[in-house]
Amino acid sequence: MFPIKPITFLLRFTFLYFCLGGITFAQIPNLKFKHITNEQGLSNSTIESIYQDSRGFIWFGTRDGLNRYDGNEMVVFKNDPKDENSISDNYITYIQEDKNSNLWIGTINGLNRFDERKNTFTRFNHTAKKAKSISDNYITCIKNDSKNRLWICTRNGINLLQEDQSFVTFQHQKSSSNTLSNNRVNYFFEDSNHNFWVGTESGIQLFEIASGTFREIEAFKNLPFSLKSYAVNCINEDRQGNLLIGTNGNGLIIYNHQLNTIKQYSHQETVAKSLGNNLVKMILVDAKKNIWVGCINGGLNLFDPVSGIFFNYQYRPDEPKSLSQRTVSALFEDNQGNLWVGTHRGGINLYMPQTEKFTLYRQEPNLNSLSYNDVKAFCEDSFGNIWIGTDGGGLNLFNRKNNSFKHFKYSPFNKNSIGSNEVLDIHEDKKGNLWIATWGGGLSLHNRSSNTFTRFLNNPADKNSVSSNYIQQIFEDSHQNLWIATYFGGLNLLNTETKRFTRLVYGKNNRSQLFGNNIIAINEDKKGNIWIGTDDGGLNRYNIATQTFTHYFNNESKKPDLRIIFIDKKGRVWVGQKGLYLFDEGENTFKIFSEKANLDTEFIKGMVEDAEGNFWIATSNGITKINPETKLAKKYNTVDGLQGLEFEANAFLMTKDGEIFFGGVNGFNTFYPQKITTNTFTPPVYITDFQIFNKKVAISDDTPLNEDISFAKAIDLSYKESTFSFGFAALNYTASENNQYAYKLENWDKDWIYVSKEKKASYTNVSPGDYTFQIKASNNDGIWNEKIYQLALHISPPFWATWWFRALTVITIISGIVAFYNFKRRLEIQQLEEQKKEEIHQEQLQFFTNISHEFRTPLSLILGPLEKLKKEFPNSPAHPYYDLMYRNANRLIGLINELMDFRKVESGVLKLNVMQGNINTFLKEISDEFADLAQEKKITFEVLQDNQLTETWFDRQILEKIIINLLSNAFKYIDNGKHVILQVLDSLENYQAQFSNELKILNEYQGTHYLYIRVADDGIGISKESISNLFERYYKTTETHLGSGIGLAFVKSLTNLHKGSIWVYSEKDKGTEIIIGIPCKREDYAEKELWIKNKEVLVKLESISTKYDVALNLGEEVSVKVREKVSEELAKPTILLVDDNDELRTFLKETLRKNYKIIEALNGQLGYEMAKETFPDLIISDVMMPVMNGNIFCKKVKEDDEISHIPFLMLTAKDGTESKIEGVESGADFYFSKPISIELLELTIKNIFIQKQKLKEKYGNDQLTEVVELAHSQKDKAFLMELIGMIEAHLSNPEMNIDYICSQMGMSRTKLYTKVKELTGQAIGDFIRTIRLKKAVQLMTQENMAIAEVMYNVGIQTQSYFTKAFKNEFGKTPMQFLKDLKK
Repeated sequence: MFPIKPITFLLRFTFLYFCLGGITFAQIPNLKFKHITNEQGLSNSTIESIYQDSRGFIWFGTRDGLNRYDGNEMVVFKNDPKDENSISDNYITYIQEDKNSNLWIGTINGLNRFDERKNTFTRFNHTAKKAKSISDNYITCIKNDSKNRLWICTRNGINLLQEDQSFVTFQHQKSSSNTLSNNRVNYFFEDSNHNFWVGTESGIQLFEIASGTFREIEAFKNLPFSLKSYAVNCINEDRQGNLLIGTNGNGLIIYNHQLNTIKQYSHQETVAKSLGNNLVKMILVDAKKNIWVGCINGGLNLFDPVSGIFFNYQYRPDEPKSLSQRTVSALFEDNQGNLWVGTHRGGINLYMPQTEKFTLYRQEPNLNSLSYNDVKAFCEDSFGNIWIGTDGGGLNLFNRKNNSFKHFKYSPFNKNSIGSNEVLDIHEDKKGNLWIATWGGGLSLHNRSSNTFTRFLNNPADKNSVSSNYIQQIFEDSHQNLWIATYFGGLNLLNTETKRFTRLVYGKNNRSQLFGNNIIAINEDKKGNIWIGTDDGGLNRYNIATQTFTHYFNNESKKPDLRIIFIDKKGRVWVGQKGLYLFDEGENTFKIFSEKANLDTEFIKGMVEDAEGNFWIATSNGITKINPETKLAKKYNTVDGLQGLEFEANAFLMTKDGEIFFGGVNGFNTFYPQKITTNTFTPPVYITDFQIFNKKVAISDDTPLNEDISFAKAIDLSYKESTFSFGFAALNYTASENNQYAYKLENWDKDWIYVSKEKKASYTNVSPGDYTFQIKASNNDGIWNEKIYQLALHISPPFWATWWFRALTVITIISGIVAFYNFKRRLEIQQLEEQKKEEIHQEQLQFFTNISHEFRTPLSLILGPLEKLKKEFPNSPAHPYYDLMYRNANRLIGLINELMDFRKVESGVLKLNVMQGNINTFLKEISDEFADLAQEKKITFEVLQDNQLTETWFDRQILEKIIINLLSNAFKYIDNGKHVILQVLDSLENYQAQFSNELKILNEYQGTHYLYIRVADDGIGISKESISNLFERYYKTTETHLGSGIGLAFVKSLTNLHKGSIWVYSEKDKGTEIIIGIPCKREDYAEKELWIKNKEVLVKLESISTKYDVALNLGEEVSVKVREKVSEELAKPTILLVDDNDELRTFLKETLRKNYKIIEALNGQLGYEMAKETFPDLIISDVMMPVMNGNIFCKKVKEDDEISHIPFLMLTAKDGTESKIEGVESGADFYFSKPISIELLELTIKNIFIQKQKLKEKYGNDQLTEVVELAHSQKDKAFLMELIGMIEAHLSNPEMNIDYICSQMGMSRTKLYTKVKELTGQAIGDFIRTIRLKKAVQLMTQENMAIAEVMYNVGIQTQSYFTKAFKNEFGKTPMQFLKDLKK
């Protein structure tokens, strides 16, 4: 039988608890838990063990890894099969620290000792062949006794760790009754009397360590049947020394060893406050001797031993801060009194008693709670009741004694209900009437006896009704005036006797008025002034005595929201809006009170002053406590128990007994200021993480860390590791989110850097040197641990910053200076040689240029007589010799111009003028120039085009010259009957060269896309020895070389100017192919390199058009007609010839005297005097003369009013652009380069006297009209008009050809050719060219365009083709035409 009857035992037990100070509970504590789960880094949500080490870190043993927690970060340790120094298994069963601060970790696969410095584990496993090894690998419990002995319980006995790391094992022996009752040991416990208790699968035993024996307690021998063979999971001791035994199915057993009695507490379905479940997993007795019992599927139980009842905490879906799971598997109390609760599949639950500074009330599922969470108003009535207004839940009556709520809500079916569920203010007047302000429901008066309400609503027909149904605030002043603040309706005074409302708008005699219709706050200062806050009119102060208004905050463009007006005990006026303002009575203005605690930027929602003069301020970011005198401030947030960070305006109250109420959007908080405690725990701070370039540094011989960063005292880094960061943690687990930190890198940071949420210090590019990283921390209530954690840091400089390297550098620099000096001297010598070479080259060019100038006059004297001989003696036997002389003289002119053009390129005068063009049409025009020559020499001349190249950009003048030179070379050095190819390529990717000898001249510029021009022949070819010098100036491949030696050098210079490259392939006696590649996209050229409309090309390559400009053989018939016409119109005009060359002057005189009267002068001075004396009809003058040159002579003539009208024709051997510009600037009307074409000179002189207007009419009128008029029928006329219109519309398109016109006209090629031939007498091709050229004439005469622009506008791409076609059409070149036009 049971030794003591239950009733007797219960009486004794109760008596003992009362006598010995047992604790009792008036009501169940409301526990709110912080949850730590996988989201915070927990490796597994099933917790088997919790422990805090001697440094303060919290350790969690889970079923999948060991976790170290610092309040912010989780570090996880897991088994690595490849690392024998990792933990033996991930299923952690127990954690314990020994006397040497070593952590011992029990798993289901062995015991582990953790080295926190190295983060490594030493394994202890059961080995059958090894004596004194641990008895089993499944560890169930680890305990360190009062003598610092370490006991390890397993599923096969108990083990005592020895100094040599071996084990003494205690196991069940069948032959002895004094051994373990069962080898499956679950728990080991040492009580306050140093008795050792062992819990096994077969019950509890007392362990006599001295004898090594185990015995059963007498009281447990006679247990009822239901308690026999019970399994013990855990053991603990209460404050009276009673054993608390948790069983695996039999609930909680309390053993009083003084009385040798036991008491069982089990789960009872019908008893609400019984144990949650009979499967007791863990028992904790905290520092306050509260008994906590964790059960499997029974939650957390707080045991009251006096009453014998259990307060059960379970998971509640409606309460996010409730226990996370039903099974409590681990319990631990840390050094701050926080309760850590481990669960199965629910992670960690942390209860922090010191964070519950504020009591929270909010709406709950049961009816006895707040009706709605958005709290807008409070009022304490004369009976001590608290009335609470909500924005949607009506009115609440709160009984503080029993925490009960009574609700009053609006009912549309009951006119005696409250006016609206949106209650904004509550006020009890001095007569005991309770007034309620509602939004949209007017003003309500509560009847206490009947709990009904009388409504006061706006009646537009009654001026004495309230002015708006939107009541914001009710205020009773010191004169018992009841002020009603309304939204939209301004301010009202209520007569409580007559219940009539009077709206106050103006002051006395209407001299002042109330600003704003939206009144949201009222208060009265100690002088009796009424302060009225609005959101549309600023702040108003109303002086009741003088009945006048004064205004504040009304000058801002956006009116502030002035909802808080507070008068403190000293009578100071405070206004809360965005920031807290204090009224300065002396300056009659409001000023920001303080920037501390963000009181200058946060929105103020409510203020009260406690008995000690501290302000408690509700804001949009929590609650701030501040002393207005010292300005010491403390902020509180949700971690401290607040309903939320945002509070409602004017929802505040201080009761008569000093309790403060603040309402927000999630309920309301209450507190007594004097009961707000401060956490005095000063937390240790550790560096917990070290990263270099954002990568965590591991402990290794290859890294700066040789131990865990939290133990490190010094770190050595190289200069390459100068970007690093430190993570840190203060081991305060009470509201750890509010911990604060200050850090500084000494010798780098000037001041301490204060942080809270960011628990990391990062540094970038720290210079080499010695530093000390310092860190200190505070707890959640701002209590700082002034002990600074320090870590020495050395950053080694790079080798080039060391002393030995600097010395070596000095030596190297000195040696380098000497070497540089010598190099510079050699370079200067080389540059001098290059400069001398270039000077020789320039001298050669200048020499040839000067020679070219000098050659022009003799050539004029050769070509002039030859032209005369050819004309006057066409049938002479010497006529073939005349032609031979004439051709070679023209060839000499070509060579001279080639040399002059080469000079332009070499001197940098020639610039790129790139424009878009059709490369195929361009090549066709050039190739046509060589068709006759090919036919004459019986050479097969092929032009191969590439239709893939559509949009190409190039300088037409430069590319034309390159191709002409290459083709000229090809035709020059090839025998009759051979083959020449002109080809355009889109790419060289698949190109195969035909010859073996190779030369490449590549440009540094890399274009986006290229076009390639290939000129190939099967002529004499070039030898391997000669090919490398092919493009050198004046180089000739053979003695029989016919050229001047600059043709290909000119090609190289032009190609380089065009950003191009050259490839040459050749073999002697087999042939040659030359490829020119130039960039062909617009983006390859700068804006200044692009040709734009109306841009004049200042530098022209004369050698392109030489053969068209030298001699203008207009035909005898035209010359005779013009001559006869001039002879009829003019008598012999007088011409003044001025030239110092007697031969030239005599030749010109003999040539011209037949038709003109000639007078002569030797220089410009004599010419000027003779012109003044004789007034000739024309002056022909040389430029270079003694005494006065031609330019000065011309300028004097043109500046003299008497003779300025006389046309002036200038002759010169200088053909450069600068010389021409100089001549034109002097006023010359015509400018002729030597050698002079006599025929051209004669025609020019004759045409001088033909009026300019006649010339324009001749070439400017639309000459196509005559063609149209000659058509025989209207249909033919319409056809011609359509054809001409279509051609003119596409005139600038170089791709407009016969096929294009056929497609546009819808006619076949044959039909179109026949039709046009019949109507115009011209082939269609000739007809198109005629239209192009006549349009060119029109542009030249009427639009004042440059020749290059005219050419491009009429769709002709090459200068040579345009010059030839123009001369064939009009009998003169475009340049001569423009000269004649300007006369």
